[in-house]
Amino acid sequence: MAMRDSITFRLNGETRVLHNVSPILTLLNYLREDAALRGTKEGCAEGDCGACTVVIGELVEGKVVHRAVNACIQFIGMLEGKSVLTVEYLQAPGGRLHPVQQAMVDEHGSQCGFCTPGFVMSLYAAYISGQPMDADSAPDLLAGNLCRCTGYGPIMAAQTAIGNYPAPDWEAARLEEEHRWLTDNAHGETVDFIAHGQRLLSPASIDDLAACYAVNPDAVLVAGATDVGLRVTKAHRKLETILHLGRVRELQTIQRDQGKLTIGAGVTLTDAMAIIVEIFPDFGEMIRRFGAVQVRNAGTIGGNIAN
Repeated sequence: MAMRDSITFRLNGETRVLHNVSPILTLLNYLREDAALRGTKEGCAEGDCGACTVVIGELVEGKVVHRAVNACIQFIGMLEGKSVLTVEYLQAPGGRLHPVQQAMVDEHGSQCGFCTPGFVMSLYAAYISGQPMDADSAPDLLAGNLCRCTGYGPIMAAQTAIGNYPAPDWEAARLEEEHRWLTDNAHGETVDFIAHGQRLLSPASIDDLAACYAVNPDAVLVAGATDVGLRVTKAHRKLETILHLGRVRELQTIQRDQGKLTIGAGVTLTDAMAIIVEIFPDFGEMIRRFGAVQVRNAGTIGGNIAN
């Protein structure tokens, strides 16, 4: 079993290789305190308000998938081989705003502004993923972002107006560079990271996972951290050994065969919902109320539901 003792990810186009940080440092705290990227805000520190929304990009079957997640309950140790995009990255090098940002300005979608970066990043994730940006999609797309002063009318108007702006001419090159980086940095090695008295094990195969668990049976299992994250941010627990399941592709498979549907424990609620609603349409309406987009993008069947 090949091992690595560092955490490598891409932040706003730059490679970050971390050695001496706690593996359960939240992405939010890393961004604000270590990376000096303070556009990402802390509102609740429990994945409810969306003020800390960022976009995570990862390679899935050769393609880059972008998803909005809550940085306040994402551990830094979960980012191996991934790309992180924050609100500071959206604008052009010369300062011209991205269409998502410009629409928020033009439609008066911000008042105090504290929640605005989170809304922008939720919209951005949908924008670069080619999701519908119409009025019908707004309630679900923005359900994980709370605003206490502007009111949602102008924000939803901004969402529907985004399509009226020309595509940013700087974005295609950025996305190509991101795809190339994710491809070049994909690997099957297990990350074994120790810092500040805490250990993170992040295997990339089911066999390596079994080997790690056999010698660390008391490790805390973490997939999306929508549950475990609150043990750190709210209960202030110091988790000594963490076994991260998020890179084990065998746990993320969905198989449909002869009337039987098999869903891996590491499948996110978002991915599970996509196929389940084809069989049980009413289930889609129910799971929309189970968790907002950011939670469904990170939470898994085996962790968030079955745990």
